Amino acid sequence: MGGIRRDLSLAVPEPEAAEDLGDRVREALGDDADLIEEVAVLSETRCEALPSAAVERLGMVPGQKNVLVRLVIRPFRRTLSDSEANRIRNRVYAALHRSTAEQWAE
Repeated sequence: MGGIRRDLSLAVPEPEAAEDLGDRVREALGDDADLIEEVAVLSETRCEALPSAAVERLGMVPGQKNVLVRLVIRPFRRTLSDSEANRIRNRVYAALHRSTAEQWAE
């Protein structure tokens, strides 16, 4: 069975490296980290290069960048419901996103 993909649009400090994001995902999920098959950075855009509507939606400030991260969730022992996958997505989002504007999955 294929993995469950969730794409996250995040506001993070500009110096944040992709490897650091992956480390923070594993730390945030603890024992559930084995559910994650992949954390991939699809794109990075500095705050100043984004349209003002995107900056406002993300709650970004200068010195941040928008990172589009693809999370692939693939449990080996059972199938996850969309609700369970969204709870994992939300835990990752809470660990990585650095802004007052938030977008939670239900």
